[in-house]
Amino acid sequence: MSDDGRANAPEPDEAPLDLIHAETEEVTSGIHGFSGRQIRLARDLLAHLYALRRARRLYPPEHPAVAEAARELFEVISVYHEEGVDVPLTFFEEEVLLGEHVLAEDSVLFDQLIRDMTAIGAGSVVFSRGLTVQEVERFADVVGSRYDEVAALEKGITTLVERAPMPHIRISAVSVVTEDITSRDEDSGQAARAAYTGALDLLRELERLIRQNQSLNAGHIKGTAHSLVDNVLRNRLAMLQLSGLKSFDEYTFYHCINVAILSLALGSTLSRDYRFLSSLGVGALLHDIGKMSVDIETLNKTTPLSSREWDEIREHPVRGAEMTALTKGIDRSSMVCILEHHMRYDLGGYPSRAPQRKQHVTSRIVAVADAYDAMTSQRSYSAARMQDEAMGIVVKSAGTALDPTLVRLFVDMLGHFPPRSVVLLSTGEIAIVLSPGTRDPELPTVRIIANSDGGFTDPIDMDLSDGLHAEGRSVVRCLDPAGMNIDVVDFL
Repeated sequence: MSDDGRANAPEPDEAPLDLIHAETEEVTSGIHGFSGRQIRLARDLLAHLYALRRARRLYPPEHPAVAEAARELFEVISVYHEEGVDVPLTFFEEEVLLGEHVLAEDSVLFDQLIRDMTAIGAGSVVFSRGLTVQEVERFADVVGSRYDEVAALEKGITTLVERAPMPHIRISAVSVVTEDITSRDEDSGQAARAAYTGALDLLRELERLIRQNQSLNAGHIKGTAHSLVDNVLRNRLAMLQLSGLKSFDEYTFYHCINVAILSLALGSTLSRDYRFLSSLGVGALLHDIGKMSVDIETLNKTTPLSSREWDEIREHPVRGAEMTALTKGIDRSSMVCILEHHMRYDLGGYPSRAPQRKQHVTSRIVAVADAYDAMTSQRSYSAARMQDEAMGIVVKSAGTALDPTLVRLFVDMLGHFPPRSVVLLSTGEIAIVLSPGTRDPELPTVRIIANSDGGFTDPIDMDLSDGLHAEGRSVVRCLDPAGMNIDVVDFL
């Protein structure tokens, strides 16, 4: 069975990747905005960060060793600031990122630091320009904390940050971003819809240009991706609701936009670095651009693919990466994301690479979003799965096809019953999911639209995690709105 769900002939030889390898060899981990020297300097940065944590663990804050370690870390950070860039570090799973760049070798060398930082909840640290050495000294009290000390605090590391004012150091955990997700102001809702429409127009135009063998406009692509980034950061809930929009006739266009929204929402739980999210947004939005050069009859075929047709489908990541490689102004890190999104977490996918390398984190993000949205969309060769069924398959794919940590964050973000799902409640009532549960992924906030007899009623919004208000209601399963004559848009 192929990745797109169709039975197929034996897999053909892999497509040649010489062009893409030549373009991406030095940026396989994704880099734009930091020079090679700045990336190499990251090793000193991490070494001094580790030294500061160790010094503070061994000595009281007033000890000269702590002050010296703080000064040395400040001096390394100052090199970046003098060159006009902030220093965003993300500690995720077994990796450390500088902005959008995965520091592969440094992730091995500083594995203990990565474990220490994530254990105390410091999944993301940004040193902004204007930093003082006094702030770094106060930062030592935070980064030098013991795991049990942080765990005992009601708000964890946030409490420590509040006690030590550091206006130019931002620390956050790698966890689902919850701020503003319940915002329902009309302006942000309209902006979200406008961003979606703009992305739809872009993809239609890109297909026209590709099929006419014309060049692409990087400025238009990046501007559209920035609009999606801005709206995900401004009103994540509105964008997640829009990610449920589907179109059978324009599957590829809607799918690419939905994958971009889901990827950006998931990516923002790891890092709020705008450069990282912009690159992720472009890569996610264009992840299937290679399919726009595939024969339409092959794309729309309802029967098993022949070996030649399957070969053509499997080439779409390479074709997409080639198109972006030839488009001046597209970040090469976005191109890597396009190339790798079908490689799988266990590297059993396509295209293959020699020597093998772990998928870049943005590629793994897009892979999770791609799998979920594809399964919940009707395609020429398969019916759409219910949202809860698709989420269950995503969970089962953790550790093989998909990154298990990202899968966990994805489920936390969307819940077991994602927004726009039509669900049957334990009372027999029918409801539409408005937003994921904040306390339990199985207990979302819903809008009840029909009673247990099936008759439509005045809508009632209810947080199912509120035991008193919800009176024990829970979600039984997702329902097919088409089969029930329900247009979700009418109730949102």
